[in-house]
Amino acid sequence: MTDSGLLALISMAPQRAAGPCMPGLWAALTLVATLSTHAGADELTDPATWHGEWQAENTDFSLLVLPSGANFRLEPLRPAGIEWQAGEGMINGSSGTVEVRYQGVVAQVMVQLTTPETAIVRSMSCQPDYHVVCTLVRNQQARFVKLQ
Repeated sequence: MTDSGLLALISMAPQRAAGPCMPGLWAALTLVATLSTHAGADELTDPATWHGEWQAENTDFSLLVLPSGANFRLEPLRPAGIEWQAGEGMINGSSGTVEVRYQGVVAQVMVQLTTPETAIVRSMSCQPDYHVVCTLVRNQQARFVKLQ
């Protein structure tokens, strides 16, 4: 991706008090963080709740979450032009974690389900910390909404 492509992605990202975020990486990070909180405890801890298409709020970025027992995998559906890879995620009740890789960046992402249809995703770690992507996602979170 060119510098102008990166700037275009940053400019189309949702804004927050702390600053901009990358929609694709943020979406993946946000989804992982959103899948863990308390609402209907039984619903949120059921792995089937994770299954489906999740869209980063106010973006075209969406991904498919495919749970299998205490694990899950992510498949890009509408990746917003971002080429990223995700490792196998782990579900722990209403939260999950997954490693996401994008342009030399490795982020450990937490997803916290807030309801069966919404999740908050945030980066727990991002390396190398001096990379512009890590700088942009630091102290940020994204909200995902379940479409199916």
